[in-house]
Amino acid sequence: MLIVDLETSGVNVFDAEIITGYFISCNPDLSIKSEFEFKAKPRLWSYEAEKIHGITKEEADTFPAFREAYPALIEWIRAQKSTEFWCHTNANMFGKNSYYDHAVLRMRFAEMNDEDYFAISMMKPYSTHTLAKHLQSHFNFEGFKLNMICKTLGIELKHHDAKSDALACYEIIKKLLPLTSKYELKNMGYENESTITGATIRANPKTTRRLSIFN
Repeated sequence: MLIVDLETSGVNVFDAEIITGYFISCNPDLSIKSEFEFKAKPRLWSYEAEKIHGITKEEADTFPAFREAYPALIEWIRAQKSTEFWCHTNANMFGKNSYYDHAVLRMRFAEMNDEDYFAISMMKPYSTHTLAKHLQSHFNFEGFKLNMICKTLGIELKHHDAKSDALACYEIIKKLLPLTSKYELKNMGYENESTITGATIRANPKTTRRLSIFN
């Protein structure tokens, strides 16, 4: 499985660009197989997003453009041969439960070529949000944001730091996944949940800023 956390230029998958990301590849026994850190300079900057993740425009300007940085990322992803994609954030997309980091990578890779898009889209997505919600009766979580889950489980977290968030998701999965099954999580993940924390994705992508691969 891949466990991923991204810090992006916004919260809408249709125009969110990746600034930093941390990727963890796990063996079937949940031991860490490999790790990969990714950095890219977005084409447009959001100071609202900067308030969340704390990465300044000046720092991001030192990173390579996504087009220059992503070949090493896709090469690493393909080498892992993973069939599962784990992140934290659930999101409401077209009225259905979705997964923010998974959707952002699909959108960005779609700008590169179809093969890269399918390398991500063919993975089954899961979230630690859904995992914790499914086990609420065991732990009585105060909420399902990453920092709330980590507080209950005693997991160290520097929130909105991609590496810390990804490692926290890894620890959550190690603690909670043995208590349930992926089949149950998959069914629950596609339910139309009444409460969804995390990113808000606009229902109509035509009203958003469309990015061009020629920028």
